[in-house]
Amino acid sequence: MAATRRRRQRALRKRRSIPKLPLLAAGVSALAAGSVGAQSSLEFRYLTYKESNQRTEVSNPWVFLNQDFGLKGGRLTLLFGYDTISGASPTGAYPTLDATTSASGASSSSIPVVAYNDTRKSVSASYGRKFGAHLPEVDLSYSKENDYVAREAGLSDVWTIAKGRGTLHFGASVSSDVVTPVTTGVQHDKSSNGYALGFSWVLGARDLIDVSASLNRLSGYLDDPYKVVPVGTTNVLEHRPDARSRYAALFKYGHFYDGANGALKLSYRYYWDDWSIAAHTLELLYDQRLGARWTVSPLLRLYTQSHASFFGYRFAAPQTFMSADYRLSAFESAQGGLTLAYAIKPGLVVTAGATYQNQRGVDRVIPDPAAVPPAARWLLEDGEGGEGGPASVSAADLKVLTGTIGLSWRY
Repeated sequence: MAATRRRRQRALRKRRSIPKLPLLAAGVSALAAGSVGAQSSLEFRYLTYKESNQRTEVSNPWVFLNQDFGLKGGRLTLLFGYDTISGASPTGAYPTLDATTSASGASSSSIPVVAYNDTRKSVSASYGRKFGAHLPEVDLSYSKENDYVAREAGLSDVWTIAKGRGTLHFGASVSSDVVTPVTTGVQHDKSSNGYALGFSWVLGARDLIDVSASLNRLSGYLDDPYKVVPVGTTNVLEHRPDARSRYAALFKYGHFYDGANGALKLSYRYYWDDWSIAAHTLELLYDQRLGARWTVSPLLRLYTQSHASFFGYRFAAPQTFMSADYRLSAFESAQGGLTLAYAIKPGLVVTAGATYQNQRGVDRVIPDPAAVPPAARWLLEDGEGGEGGPASVSAADLKVLTGTIGLSWRY
């Protein structure tokens, strides 16, 4: 009888702890799916993205449908998006120093940019159905821009083990893209093969971990057709290797604070590739429930990366591979944000959020003094940005503001 009572008490404690897992597991692992009954949802979201100095701006409305047909019918998800992209992008040409100065005598610099605008239409679909301890899923996606068509297919599986306490998740994907620069109209092929493997584990009623790794091999046309590289005194089109292997290792941890009714989600990602880029990403997200309707979610994200082996702001002579694209340079960034969610009624939630990112290039140069008249050359005496001298610059220097509003209906 005593053993029977202990088993009942353990079962009761387990049932009481289950409602805590979804708040904790969201964004941490796929384990939450097993703790919630079949449920469908429809979500609308609108995102705006704006870079400083009148650079890139993006407007992105999208619709997401998750239709659950039960254990035998499986689950279908659909995502529709439409991006409007405009603004200006750095060309890769060497930064210049303006000939005019301010009243204080300080000079100003300029990153050469080119204006552009584009639209991107995208759709993706996935279908999965549970078979015993497995949940296989098929994914298809398609997107089209003025100069780029992307097509991808993937297959994945989530295998539940240890009586639901752990999951092994793995998948593979292939893509076949076509790049058609508007400057030439010539089509170029680009393809990739991706692989991912991970493991999730419930440490207890309040803790989850997930460890995963991925590999993505790209081949074909990997150049940016609109970027140039300064070689000597002239600009030539950049050229990158026609193959790239990208690796990533990701660790996620989540903890639920019972007394505070909140959940901390911590993730760390290490990335490296055979172009000599290595990157570290640390992210902390905290979900705090306030009463029965409000959830407040502050976010902090830190990022740093090294430069590609063939990156440079200027080359003295032509090289086999060359790029001045700031995205391949060394830079670091810090991002903070806050999201508010309000439950209008059970199953109907409205959200609003914003993030601010400050990015600074580590690879820096002194702007070209050629535009400065001889009478003003004294401004260049302090080349490290001291009083009266030009500061070092990087095309990676950015401040980015994003905002989102959304409405989610679970039925």
